[in-house]
Amino acid sequence: MTDAIAAARRLTEVAPWRLEAWFIWGTSALAAGRLSEAEQVLGEGARRSPVNARARFLVPRARTLTALGRSAEAVANTRAAVPQITQAADFNTLSAVMSQANLLDEALPLSEAAVALDPLASDAWHNLGSLYQFMGRLEDAATAFERAISVESNAAAHLALARLRKWSVTDNHIERLKSAPLVSPLDEARLNYALFKELDDVGHHDEAWERLRRGAEVAKVAIGGWDAEQEAETLAAWMTAFPNAASLKRGDGLSRIEGMRPRRLFIVGLPRSGTTLVERVLAAHSEVQALGELQTFGLAVKRVSQSRTPYLLDADTVRRVSEADPSEIAACYDPETDYLWDGRSSVTIDKLPHNHDYCGLIRRAFPDALIVHVRREPLDALFGAYRLLFAHAHKWSYDFEDLATHYDHYRRLMAHWQAVDPAIIDVSLEGLIANPESEIRRLLSDCGLPFEPACLSPHEVMGAVATASSTQVRKPINAEGIGAWRRYAKGLKPLHNQLTALGYISPSP
Repeated sequence: MTDAIAAARRLTEVAPWRLEAWFIWGTSALAAGRLSEAEQVLGEGARRSPVNARARFLVPRARTLTALGRSAEAVANTRAAVPQITQAADFNTLSAVMSQANLLDEALPLSEAAVALDPLASDAWHNLGSLYQFMGRLEDAATAFERAISVESNAAAHLALARLRKWSVTDNHIERLKSAPLVSPLDEARLNYALFKELDDVGHHDEAWERLRRGAEVAKVAIGGWDAEQEAETLAAWMTAFPNAASLKRGDGLSRIEGMRPRRLFIVGLPRSGTTLVERVLAAHSEVQALGELQTFGLAVKRVSQSRTPYLLDADTVRRVSEADPSEIAACYDPETDYLWDGRSSVTIDKLPHNHDYCGLIRRAFPDALIVHVRREPLDALFGAYRLLFAHAHKWSYDFEDLATHYDHYRRLMAHWQAVDPAIIDVSLEGLIANPESEIRRLLSDCGLPFEPACLSPHEVMGAVATASSTQVRKPINAEGIGAWRRYAKGLKPLHNQLTALGYISPSP
């Protein structure tokens, strides 16, 4: 790969009109993970190409911009490329770009075009099914996932189909899943998680548990271990950088121009803690718009920190960014979310659970921001994470010791943030479900919003939901998930013991 990059670069120096050289250099740099170089080279190739023949460069450049966290540019790049593309793979790539940019309405026709051009593209059918699922078109999603599976044994599509709804003794895919080929360790993990889901649905809890345990075991090896020590160092760095309330202040007033941008509302917590439900409750309000699960704030922090470490967040990044001008974070964040704003709503929601890491910086970058922390009973929250395959997103979720350690880090950090920033709004998922009207009225009041009855029925006014909870939150507020861990109390006993030792739950009676 390095040789190809060097050779192509040399050719551009002696024959800059050779577009093939720019293409090889740019795509090779992208494949090698040299993203900034790839973006610049592909951009130069596009500029040197005839206006009506730039898609060859724009498609890989859109992927590169997405990987760099420059979503607004990726969207503009994609919109310029779409009229010129004719290949199914390009439609599928650009659909993924628009989906990651949270523009699902624009992603959908691109995905539909991809499967129309190549009905044998299993991955494209899987991507189309995911879009249908996020948009609440569950029957269409099931059809697309089945098409993906019919083309080849697509383990990701098997898992997506299993998650789509609750299956029954007479309507399930358990035997098909058991006989599906294991192409890779990650596929083995996916199939075991799918089997857990459907076996759990039909009440075969002992067999379900063994499948879940095996899936998590395989996933941890396939995906790679979690670094608890690094997270502990990051936790210590946050507490050092933000020791008290005074450390949150930036001293220059609001970060938004009054009347020009909406007020930012960040929803944080653990994954599977109820953050999506709280987002939908708030998004049902006429003055509020949900922007989706955005990686934008963390990417802005990394960019401003100028840290060269390979991690999005670590102690070095914290130390560096805590010394930077917080207005630079806002300046990076705002353009990457402005394209999503409807121009009307006075409040926009950025719901990414692990933004709980950044509460201090959020307050410093956006002094008027609303921060809503959603908490859930520990074993329900952690079992909710353990039972889902998050791939690389939450490497701590495949092992009991890692689950307990991460939970301890999370609780200690949130206790610190709430001590230095009492304005953080705390919401109990169990309290919200038990007393929805009183809790929703309190939440809206804390957010400075008048009560609206629509917030009591968020399932009736929802748009697209691109999260692991996309099917559950289309139901009325309910207690279905409360106490779900108890079905597997025996298997979860080691986790229960660790949380007890840490002081977060009481010993078993």
